Amino acid sequence: MKADSEESRMTEKSDIADPDEDTIFERVRLMLYSVDLPVRRLRADIEDISRFLMPDARSPHVRLVEAMPPLRPASEAIVRALVRAYGNELFDRGLANTALRALVKAGPVSFAQTALMLGPDAPVPARARPLVERFNRIFEQYPECGFAEARGLLSAIGLPAGNGGRPRTPGFFSGAV
Repeated sequence: MKADSEESRMTEKSDIADPDEDTIFERVRLMLYSVDLPVRRLRADIEDISRFLMPDARSPHVRLVEAMPPLRPASEAIVRALVRAYGNELFDRGLANTALRALVKAGPVSFAQTALMLGPDAPVPARARPLVERFNRIFEQYPECGFAEARGLLSAIGLPAGNGGRPRTPGFFSGAV
């Protein structure tokens, strides 16, 4: 019995990340922290982002790079999904690099939420569709990202919310705007 469990454990996909994936992940994280954009854009991605915004002689970007705080679990999963989908192509010219630049500009959670809001009719390349589906699963796994609330608001105003549910027709006093 013990041999069976060891054998199945060896044949299952390991939770240990590919070293190249880790290297690319860390490069993307460094880009997120050091790019000359407002650090507040990462409030959904880094726990207690305000600790890096305190006024002193060092910039918030320097403080972030010095501390290299971990990304929140959903944000890390989003970045890793992008890294797994494109690998080193992220640093070449083309679609993958465009996605990387959008992720860095918006932050991982905002980037993935935007990708999900495009909908099935959006001109998203076929190669990117599985990545968008992965983002959906990440938000289902980490509902604290607030995406469940966004889906509810979309449904409330009669828009498709991507959760298989039918949109509701909002009433005048429902509070939906």
